Amino acid sequence: MNRTRAMIAALGLLASTAVAAATPSPMPKIEGGNGHYRLDVDGRPFFVLAAQMHNSSAWPAALPTFWKVAEQLHVNTVQAPVYWETMEPSPDQFDFSAVDALIDGARAHHVRLALLWFGTWKNGAGHYVPLWMKRDTTTYPRLEDADHHQLDGMSPFGMATMARDRAAFGALMAHLKSVDGDRHTVILVQVENEPGLIGTARDHSPAADAAFAAPVPADVLKASGHDAPGSWDKVFGATAPEAFSAWAVSRYINTVAEAGKATYGLPLYVNAWMRYRGLTQPGAEYPSGGATANVLDIWKSQSPAINVIGTDSYTGNLAEFHAGVLPYQRPDNAPWLSESGVTLASTRWTYDLLARGGIGASVFGIDDDTHDAALAAHGADNAMLSPLLPVLVERAAQGDVAALLQEPGIPSPTHDFGGWRVRGSFGAHWGQGDPSSAPVDADGAGRAVVARLDATHFLVAGRDIRVSFLPAGSGTTLQEVERVEEGTFDAQQNWHASRIWNGDETDYGLNLPSSGAVLRVQVTP
Repeated sequence: MNRTRAMIAALGLLASTAVAAATPSPMPKIEGGNGHYRLDVDGRPFFVLAAQMHNSSAWPAALPTFWKVAEQLHVNTVQAPVYWETMEPSPDQFDFSAVDALIDGARAHHVRLALLWFGTWKNGAGHYVPLWMKRDTTTYPRLEDADHHQLDGMSPFGMATMARDRAAFGALMAHLKSVDGDRHTVILVQVENEPGLIGTARDHSPAADAAFAAPVPADVLKASGHDAPGSWDKVFGATAPEAFSAWAVSRYINTVAEAGKATYGLPLYVNAWMRYRGLTQPGAEYPSGGATANVLDIWKSQSPAINVIGTDSYTGNLAEFHAGVLPYQRPDNAPWLSESGVTLASTRWTYDLLARGGIGASVFGIDDDTHDAALAAHGADNAMLSPLLPVLVERAAQGDVAALLQEPGIPSPTHDFGGWRVRGSFGAHWGQGDPSSAPVDADGAGRAVVARLDATHFLVAGRDIRVSFLPAGSGTTLQEVERVEEGTFDAQQNWHASRIWNGDETDYGLNLPSSGAVLRVQVTP
């Protein structure tokens, strides 16, 4: 009898295990609003630590090199392109073998995947449009400049082109649902790449000229803060060509995105070639009509199927970085660094995005050997930060995370957490006070993230920085650091201390070494 019961119990366990294995994981989704967003993967908070391959690396011959470097970077997500020209080599004939290879590779390397749809637009041009479409300029009209010269780009008013892109993107998303709908290896999909128009501020094809002469649509007027109706020239004046292009491109992309989302509802994003660092000429210095900050209101009003607009930032200067990225941290948009350069300076951007409640940060073009030191720095940071991500994402949503970042010659950054002021200083020496600013001649990139866990505990993680806890007020009650533990979190978010810092290690602030450290700091109530 006991043996029978044991057998029944064992069969029941096997059955329940089989059901659990067959149960799909929850869909990835971006949740929140009013400036507080988070990306959920498998039903849990997720911060994207991403590496993007070069444009022409999603091929079997090139992928082994990429996977090797991605492993060294300790990322949790890789970004890889899907080429329209090879996915649809002839009309309505689709080849998903490259997509399947990317999914298989991501699973084998235990990372998630963000696919980049290189469709109508890649860097403001039509590089990846199938050749059979490029050769038929009657059916699939090209972008035209003011002199009606055809350009290396497709007209955003080409309805047949848009229908083809829509159908191809829908087919891609349907395929993802069929091969990955239960596992969600793919967690994000980028719709086009740095879209917009290069070579002209607006399209001058016949359909575009007719639309430009027509009244500005009412929803564009409302989104852009204009009351009086009129033509694009009348409403927008000198900026009319760029505003018109933003309307045309965002509507086009939304139509493509809608087709994909109707089939398989993964989070979708668009990346922006930003208007910053002195760039002012749309169509010449950056793609006109792309999701730049000056036309972001138009973009958001016209592309509801796009969950988030990301930023592609290639500066190493903190002020330039913030000037480009901060306009995208809006009540209707989550911060997302969709691309950045592989440099020592750009290691700081991951800390910045974590602190401001972003959904992730990425580096582009990792699969070469030109920046080994920077790759090592990014990899070390990713390895250190990965166990902390669930805690940091949760605390950032409450406004309890700050980034302390080095910038040559800039005063030491501070952040107030209630009665405590946390200060970061750089180039500090033991036995001496905090420097007033970062050294101008230093080539380092000191960085730390500080999270308030509760009223008496903080989490500190970083490298090449001294972090000091100071009273924020002028009260007479004693405020002091009571205990400093070095350690990390396990997969269940339980803290494990490896040693206690005291004495020399705490007398002059908490000096985080170049090798990095993760600390839990206990302070007086």
